[in-house]
Amino acid sequence: MQDKQIIALFKARSETAVLHAQTKYSALCFAIASRILPDKRDAEECVNDAFLRVWESIPPECPVSLSAYLGRITRNLALDRYSYNHAKKRNSDLLEAFEELEPCLPCCSSDGEDALIREDFRKFINHFLRTLSSENRHYFIRRYWYGESVKEISLFFRVSEEKVKSSLFRSRNKLRHALEKEGFFL
Repeated sequence: MQDKQIIALFKARSETAVLHAQTKYSALCFAIASRILPDKRDAEECVNDAFLRVWESIPPECPVSLSAYLGRITRNLALDRYSYNHAKKRNSDLLEAFEELEPCLPCCSSDGEDALIREDFRKFINHFLRTLSSENRHYFIRRYWYGESVKEISLFFRVSEEKVKSSLFRSRNKLRHALEKEGFFL
């Protein structure tokens, strides 16, 4: 079943929408959640919660891509669960990846401009990723979106860990430079 048809079922409040969405996207959602959460039960719970969130949010939301929408919700739920589970533990590939990227990212204020800043930043990041070579973009996304370790990335692409590390280092520097040029840092 096509995404448009599934979204139409959600809008019509048909419970079969959830079944069709689960059939089509459970594996994707589980892959996203299990990348972040080592416990299979936590990942499964995040996937189930993601489908519930989609049920609760459509309508009024009307996503263009159901897979991206579900993926984002699943990822956010998994990150929340990860934070909850590891409140005092600070030793993982995902946390390490975020710590690598943190100096390249602008901090947001707490006023009402945050939504606009986040939307501008999202557009900027999407544009930035398109400027990277395919290889560097894949390394960057696998490291900073999926939280894979440098070793996992190097094994998947059959390259040395040093090559991945240097690519990520150069990409972070390009990102910081581009952010400064666009005025995201003062």
